[in-house]
Formats: sequence, C-alpha cells, structure tokens
Amino acid sequence: MKRLAGWGIVAQTVDRGVQPVLYAATSLEARGGCPYGPNGFGQFIGPPTELKVYASARRPGEAARLWDALARLARTEYPALTGATGGE
Repeated sequence: MKRLAGWGIVAQTVDRGVQPVLYAATSLEARGGCPYGPNGFGQFIGPPTELKVYASARRPGEAARLWDALARLARTEYPALTGATGGE
C-alpha cells in the first residue's frame, strides 16, 4: 500500500476498503437498496457513505440485463426475473 501511495496511486488498506460493505450489511442506519462506498477522493478512499445510483442503473432495461448477467455468472436463477430482457 505504501508503494502504491508513493507512486501517487490512490489506495487504502483492506481494513478500510471493506468498511462500506460492512456498514451496508450491519448498520441500522444503512438503507436497503442503496449503494455504499468510500466518501473520499473519487470514491476510492475514505469512510463509508451512501452513494448516488447512476442514472443508467435506474433504467428498468439496464437493471434487467444486469440481473440476467449476474444470474448467469452465479450459475443460479431468479425466477421473478428470468427472461426479463428476452434472453435465455
């Protein structure tokens, strides 16, 4: 980590990097359906914070394609979403 920082590459330790995930999964203040990530420079470093969902991620067609891809990668099915994009 020190070497990356010395080269000017923004990075943080594993302990700091996992904090947004732990916050989202365990905090009573975390809201369901909201993404969490670092609150610092470029959302690469810093304490956990709720992030804005990109406009493209709020489009139903894009969301359906994402779920289809995730289901294929995880080798599982989400019956309520199967065929949401007209694919497989």
